[in-house]
Amino acid sequence: MTKPMITAHSGCEDTPTDSLESIDKALEFGADAIEVDVRVDHNGELRISHNSVSQEEYYGKVTLQTVLDRVRFTNLAVNFDIKEQAALYKTLEEAERLGFSRDRLIFSGCTGPEQLARDSRLSERGRFFLNIEEVMKFVHLRKCPDLDIDEFTVLMNDPWAVLKDKGPEIPEACIEDTVRLYRQLHAEAANISKKILDTPMAKALMADGFPLSVWTVNEPDIFLRCLELKVPYVTTRKVRQAMELRSGQ
Repeated sequence: MTKPMITAHSGCEDTPTDSLESIDKALEFGADAIEVDVRVDHNGELRISHNSVSQEEYYGKVTLQTVLDRVRFTNLAVNFDIKEQAALYKTLEEAERLGFSRDRLIFSGCTGPEQLARDSRLSERGRFFLNIEEVMKFVHLRKCPDLDIDEFTVLMNDPWAVLKDKGPEIPEACIEDTVRLYRQLHAEAANISKKILDTPMAKALMADGFPLSVWTVNEPDIFLRCLELKVPYVTTRKVRQAMELRSGQ
């Protein structure tokens, strides 16, 4: 069976979310990568935060530079869960400045297909695990051009809210278009929720030979299912459990 890359989700092993303690646990248990949520605070500094908060609250958040300094001289890859598109280039530039190689830089979250389409060099500088909802929103727009302004606003700002419950019901044509768009963008993996692991969409991506990155897999049976399907990338909060299950295969 394939031995997947195991990424430690922020807050792994019951540590606080967006914390250095979480990174230390990932290192302790031998994860291959860490996941960090990246935002730009009101002063333009990169901070680790899942949610957008006030500037005063941002001051209490860990800076991205602190995180990168923590893992700079390790073998850990970093999965940057980009929470706002403006953070993408700033994050990439900061990591490159500190000497991180392309193989250690993974970008997911709201990193958009339009960014990769606009700048073909991005895929040369980092590895892009495009979230399924970010790719599907363009397919959805093409198939449903008559969205009203409210529907369009939700789709653009929170595509997961629109698409998360459509897994088994997605028309075959939409699935084909989504797989094709992933290929055209030269993304390295499709970042999907474990909830759609066994849906026609995920099966179509796998049948096309396209790698999956599955989040957030905390249950042993789902992790074993990922092993069975030879999923190459798995994100989990249960790092020790995942490492033990992987080593047992």
